[in-house]
Amino acid sequence: MNSKLSTKELILKVAGKLFSTKGFLETKISDISFLVEVTDSTIYEHFKNKEDILFAIPEEKTQKLIENNEQHLKGLVGAEIKLRKLIWNYFDFLANDREYTTLLIFELRPNRDFYDTDHQKLIRQFIQEYRKVIVEGQNNGEFRSDIRPSIILNLIFGTIDQILITWLVENKPSDPLSLFEDLFDLIKHAIAKDTLKKESEDKRNKILDAAAKVFSEYGYNKARIQDIAKLAGLGDATVYNYFSSKEDILFTLPIEKTKELLSIQTEHLNGIKRGDLRLKVLITDYLHYLESHREYSSTCLFDLRYKMTFYQKEAYNLFRDFARVFYNTILDGIAKDEFRPSLNPYVATKMIFGVIDHSLLSSLKFGRPERLTSISDPINTLILSSFKKR
Repeated sequence: MNSKLSTKELILKVAGKLFSTKGFLETKISDISFLVEVTDSTIYEHFKNKEDILFAIPEEKTQKLIENNEQHLKGLVGAEIKLRKLIWNYFDFLANDREYTTLLIFELRPNRDFYDTDHQKLIRQFIQEYRKVIVEGQNNGEFRSDIRPSIILNLIFGTIDQILITWLVENKPSDPLSLFEDLFDLIKHAIAKDTLKKESEDKRNKILDAAAKVFSEYGYNKARIQDIAKLAGLGDATVYNYFSSKEDILFTLPIEKTKELLSIQTEHLNGIKRGDLRLKVLITDYLHYLESHREYSSTCLFDLRYKMTFYQKEAYNLFRDFARVFYNTILDGIAKDEFRPSLNPYVATKMIFGVIDHSLLSSLKFGRPERLTSISDPINTLILSSFKKR
């Protein structure tokens, strides 16, 4: 067993060197077996074909990167510091393994089939650590939150690729790590929270948070701008600098909250293919959000849902986008034969929002349930039982 394992590792090592120097297409199985000093049939005992060998090479490398990141992040505090370390680890790893970097960029990156292999699960695990740190920085105010983490990740890895390509082709610079400080400086400034904008956003958010509390306590009709300003610790005039009227504040609340919820769900749905699992995420996230923002939930239910003018505003269009995520998930589940073909996705979507709305009403007015999140599993069970094929 150990002998076979050793042979397999040797095959990968030799193949990696040949693929990076001669190129994948120009390398033959016989070239690999000759250097490993085994027969071609021995190669096929370990790998189905030449492409199978190519796709197996990055597994060990990616696993090592994941382990390095886990080890080096221990004890680090702050998203910027963590992101710096993660980027350094990746850049340093590739800059010190020219052979593998050549293989990665010129043989694996352009290979369409590579993106359909099981190895992508390992790559997603590797990238997830970067994504978590970016989201942490966005949530705690270190990084700007108006850009999706996926775009920031493309910025980071795409820039590194461009630097490494020139290094591999032209040997410029001879030491790519000499560009790390300039690289991180650019990334840091690209994703940093704008201080002036942050101050403005802070005041705006204070007004919206205060408004949600005032609307929840007094109701929209009885609430006054003075009450909102006082609770926010601002003057009346400052409130009017950001919002033209009390109604403007009311209709801005669902815009901000729905954008936030859509962003959360986009992140949580990443990589999930099955319709039932996607639906569980959507329902659970929505219940959790409503529970975590009870003042907003109250305003949404009592002052928006049953207010005719709400359905003529931008806020309603955004809420429809939110509901469409549920609708499309159900439609996709029907197309994939995961849900009943006779299922009406329009009515099914109404059922989901209906049970959640009435559960919210009962929770807010009668304290039953005390926490919406406690009924996440029963609601998911009911909905999926209604949708699934028997």
